[in-house]
Amino acid sequence: MTVALWTIPTSMLILAPASWLVPIRGLDWTRRTGIIFLIAELATQVSHLWQGADPLASWYFVTVAVFSIFALWYSGPYINREARQHQWANSRIKFYYVLLFVFLFSLIALALWTNLLWLWIAMEVATLSSVVLAAVPNTSAAVEAAWKYVMVTETGAMFALMGTILALTAVGSPLFAWHPLPVHHALSRAGQHWALIGAYTALVGYGAKAGLAPFHTWLPDAHSEAPAPISALLSGLKLAGALVIIYRLFRVVSFAVPPVYLRDALVLLGLLSLLIAAGFLAFQSDLKRLWAYSSIEHIGIISLGIGFGGVALIGAALHIWTHAASKTLLFHNAGTVRLLYHTSELKGARAILHRTPWTGTLLALGSAAIVGLPPFAPFWSEWLVLAGGFHQVQDRLFVAVAAALMVIIFIAIARRVPQWLFSPGPVGKPIAAPAIVEPTALVLPTAVLGLIVLVGGIALPLAVHPLWHNLVDQLAPAHL
Repeated sequence: MTVALWTIPTSMLILAPASWLVPIRGLDWTRRTGIIFLIAELATQVSHLWQGADPLASWYFVTVAVFSIFALWYSGPYINREARQHQWANSRIKFYYVLLFVFLFSLIALALWTNLLWLWIAMEVATLSSVVLAAVPNTSAAVEAAWKYVMVTETGAMFALMGTILALTAVGSPLFAWHPLPVHHALSRAGQHWALIGAYTALVGYGAKAGLAPFHTWLPDAHSEAPAPISALLSGLKLAGALVIIYRLFRVVSFAVPPVYLRDALVLLGLLSLLIAAGFLAFQSDLKRLWAYSSIEHIGIISLGIGFGGVALIGAALHIWTHAASKTLLFHNAGTVRLLYHTSELKGARAILHRTPWTGTLLALGSAAIVGLPPFAPFWSEWLVLAGGFHQVQDRLFVAVAAALMVIIFIAIARRVPQWLFSPGPVGKPIAAPAIVEPTALVLPTAVLGLIVLVGGIALPLAVHPLWHNLVDQLAPAHL
């Protein structure tokens, strides 16, 4: 088992230098090889040939592997068209794939590794590779976004490392234990204080990595300027990975310090993230930036689920999957809009449903899912989070505030998205703007994602029933 937890992430790392060494036409070979590797790894896990260190690791790995496959699939047609439109050199295309495979390596490592120091290293690799990927378009806006991204999140990295070491040392947990367990022995008052300081420091650091408010300032720029497959990976996988690390660390120290302090910190940051999203979503005029602020909302919902615990924690685990599915669809769709309309700004990308019916339909579908309309899967994961919080009397006020903010966010997105879908014609052009040819290669991966959004959120727990059952058994009684 331990060998698999190292070799599976390494399969992506091997393809990174291969992407640089092969001729430009060979990049399709490395991309397809990566897809085959990921499918094989999923198949071997479902067949019980190997399992993650715990049910959470296995669940998160399924999420990472599935949407990494879509990132590789969509990257082919997306990068080819992007390179033609903006005259990328062959070396820049190769550089993109090298960094993409490094990024995928780090995401799989985040899923499978459980040692907290190794997880910090994996998060650093994910951050630094995605920073450079965000700057790959080489526009002034992309470079500025990458600079803001690295400054905020690398400051967070220092806090995350110091806090992790301080918290583990204070509670007496081995720093290099592969699977650290909760510490059940009593601590002195001074030990509890240091453990709590360490946990809060790590929360600040990983909160910056996760894009939790008020550490979210890098996120809207980086998500809106990065290539669409990278935006999807950042939003759907990397942000949630930072919260998985926070959960693992807090579980280690939760029996040694008053757990209410840990829970309340997560709930507070979750509510603040919903408040920031509610305040900004209604004013966004760029489609990718709209979904970036939506990501802040949903990472806040996951934080609330972890803070509430119990049933809400199951909802948070399910929401990691449902949000990744919906947001991967929406960012890939926004990338298609930007390629076909040469912008994702509202002033230039209008009447999408009329001019590009497939792209417009998928935008409408993804929007309906991400706001939590039933019967789409995010509705059920959000319902579990809120219901789990409402079950605990002390959390009912927080649930009421969260529900009110989610209604405001629903209204904001419901108000903005139809302007892309239905508003007649680009500004300055005739109302009856001509239709745009939608390349099948661009639309097909997103259409398959649409099917997953329609049925996959509910079908996945059924498809991997033993894994989901084990995860529920682990999380249902769990409270920080």
